[in-house]
Amino acid sequence: MEIGQRYLMLFNKNIIKEKELSIHIHSGGFCFFTSYSQFFFDHTFTQIKKNSSFEKILEENDLLNFERVNCIHFKRPATFVPITLYDSSKKESYIKQNVRIDSNLKIIEDTTSNQEIKILYQASTTEEELFKKLYDNLTLTHYTKVLYEYIFKGVKSGNGVVIYIHLRDNFFDVMVFDGKNLLFYNTYSHKNEDEFLYYSMAVAEEYIPNKGKLPIIFLGKFNRYNSYYKALEMFLEKLEFTEEKNEIAKNKDNFPAPFFINIFD
Repeated sequence: MEIGQRYLMLFNKNIIKEKELSIHIHSGGFCFFTSYSQFFFDHTFTQIKKNSSFEKILEENDLLNFERVNCIHFKRPATFVPITLYDSSKKESYIKQNVRIDSNLKIIEDTTSNQEIKILYQASTTEEELFKKLYDNLTLTHYTKVLYEYIFKGVKSGNGVVIYIHLRDNFFDVMVFDGKNLLFYNTYSHKNEDEFLYYSMAVAEEYIPNKGKLPIIFLGKFNRYNSYYKALEMFLEKLEFTEEKNEIAKNKDNFPAPFFINIFD
């Protein structure tokens, strides 16, 4: 399977700079990325609160004492709102259209770098407080902002409508771009290839009537999702990938979102 050149995105191997740490919060654990290593701590937040040795584990793995720390949330979905339509007094209304409001969580507001989209999501204040005790200069980001800006920087005006799929454990994200304009974003759960195929093809039928030549591009390519790629092959002339390094995460099977290993490797 070949990658169309107009869709090819180059890896930025220098996203994480020296003395910078990226923490990824997942439901089943935490990922820590530096410019020189990756570490997966497969404990939930509840387990961490009961584990007094958590800070010691981080220290032993050289995961303390960073000048900049970026905390990326994966646990809960985000809501995208065009900035031209955004009203800050309606945050809860926007989120309610997609998910249930949890009174134990706070709503975090972020903005894409191009100032076109507001990103809203719910996050735990206790998780934030835990890491603020360990790190100074902590910033918060939702993973969909990273995905959006990765795609936005790689596409060109005039590319036409393209569907981008980000596969991760238990969920997958779909973003539809027309050139540099985002037309659609959503996150779907999946337990098997049939569920994945149902939702991905529903999006394709909505935005691209000629399914035989669907420009669907996966963010990364990983052995664990080979059966998902094969399911789509039945409907596509070819699959396209932003990166063909199939084995880049071969020793990182416990990382819930392997594409982010590519970004920060």
